[in-house]
Amino acid sequence: MCAIAAARNAQAVLCDAELLAGAGRTARAYSLAALAVEECGKAASLTALAMLPKRLRTHAPVGRMLQWHQLKQVGGLLLAVVPFDAIGPRLTAMPAAEMTEIICNLAAPAEEAERLKRRGFYVDMDRASRTREPSEITDTELASQLTRAPQAVASASVLLNADAQTWILNPPPEARELAAAMVEALIETGYARTPEAAADVMLKAVSKLRDRIEAKDAAGTAEPSQLQRRRRPAH
Repeated sequence: MCAIAAARNAQAVLCDAELLAGAGRTARAYSLAALAVEECGKAASLTALAMLPKRLRTHAPVGRMLQWHQLKQVGGLLLAVVPFDAIGPRLTAMPAAEMTEIICNLAAPAEEAERLKRRGFYVDMDRASRTREPSEITDTELASQLTRAPQAVASASVLLNADAQTWILNPPPEARELAAAMVEALIETGYARTPEAAADVMLKAVSKLRDRIEAKDAAGTAEPSQLQRRRRPAH
């Protein structure tokens, strides 16, 4: 499956980044490490697509899920914080404020990675007509990215387990619902392409999942009392 191939490729790209970092090739290493994180985000998006019921998959904004770089970057960064196979349970179990802070804080490193990953390969000119060269990427920026990338790749590597394909095709209900919530959030967001918009998609998706879980819990709590009322003999 494509999601599994993306996770495998993320491992290879990270390996190349670490080799280049060891050889002192800071700029190229940074770009590849950022791409490894993005590839993890792509693996997550592909997994979400595979988990969707067919009726929803036909309406999913596949292009945006696979081509929106900031969304993939935010998704990969989220995997660096929360294990891939436990995103739904972990985030829905957190206090809402903590969950919101974690996701919103992903926008800044995603913006940095999007800005610097191209500079690792190209000479460019900014809006002030200043020349920007790959050599300007610092060891500190590389170290920061090489901290996040292995965490994201390790999280996405759950897709390389022997039972990964079975898990994707027969996901737990919460994983399937999170995938559906993400598609709904993407459709609602429209065509924004900023890191903040990408983080907002993730936040909306998890919030929708939390709301659904709470509604089911409330319905489950109410049902016994309703049954008791129906079974109570008339006086």
